[in-house]
Amino acid sequence: MRAPDKHRYLNAVRHIETAEIPFQEDEIETTVAARILGKPLPPVRPYEIPVADYVELNIRAGNDLVYLGHVWELGRKNVIDAAGRKHYVDGVMKTRESLQDVWYPDLGEYERDLAARLAAIEGTGLGMKYSATQAPFLTMTAIGYQDYYLALYDDPQFIHDFQAIVEQFCLRELEMALTYPIDVMQVSFICFSKDGLTISREMVEEFELPSLRRRVKMIKEAGKVCALHADGDFTCMMPEILAMGIDEINPIEPLDGVVDIYRLKAQYGDRITLHGNIDLAGVLTYGTPEEVERDVIEHIERLSPGGGYVVMSSHNITEAVPLENFFAMRDAVQQYRK
Repeated sequence: MRAPDKHRYLNAVRHIETAEIPFQEDEIETTVAARILGKPLPPVRPYEIPVADYVELNIRAGNDLVYLGHVWELGRKNVIDAAGRKHYVDGVMKTRESLQDVWYPDLGEYERDLAARLAAIEGTGLGMKYSATQAPFLTMTAIGYQDYYLALYDDPQFIHDFQAIVEQFCLRELEMALTYPIDVMQVSFICFSKDGLTISREMVEEFELPSLRRRVKMIKEAGKVCALHADGDFTCMMPEILAMGIDEINPIEPLDGVVDIYRLKAQYGDRITLHGNIDLAGVLTYGTPEEVERDVIEHIERLSPGGGYVVMSSHNITEAVPLENFFAMRDAVQQYRK
């Protein structure tokens, strides 16, 4: 198994073609992670497992970067399943009166965890991708998805006020993170489904883009690589994404006739790095290891010329992915040489 090397990823972002291809999965569900490590893990998010296990997992998984984010549980109604895992089901802060119940996390705790995980990967070859809390998504989860979208129409000022209150902490967290030697900062664009925008372009401009542009500007001015996470069909917003100066986009769900990574490479491959697209809802979950290997190699051979491609699933590694298929994806990347 090859050693991690963050420069594979950074070269891809700089569109430097190299003999080896980078690999980076943001999240590996903890039951899968436990099988990779061969030991039990607590039922938490994969980047919340103990630091030593976190490093070892990323090395065994073949990642060139680790991923870290801290979840602000504001207004979240969760359920715990039989395995002890937490699942979000709704938000509870549905009225203007609930704004008085906004509380802020301990930024010092976030910083101590970040510093500990950076120290733990020092000397391993691993880099770090960090995602700071983002006001639009936090607001949506605190209110609840359905009620958030209704409020956009019925009480837009409520949404503006909610975002303004939580944005104070979000920007403080981002400012803190930008003082550390993090290689990649990740932001998210939340308004897409498999059918395109979930709200009008005018609402995207009003409720989503101001915060996103602010965060991207801070990241770029700090000299950091900026990655964008956007599920679903984001293609209608590619001009805005490029105009912000975003360096990389993931996870690029393969949506027949709509999101075609090979078409994206032809249209935009010289201006943005493409990260992902190994189909979680297809070959990665339901194929054979041999089919996974062939698909990964096809992606590499068609997308890596000129740099600008990083291998990853089209979402995250869930418990539905057979371990042998995950290893087939990892090994196909690691064994490939130009």
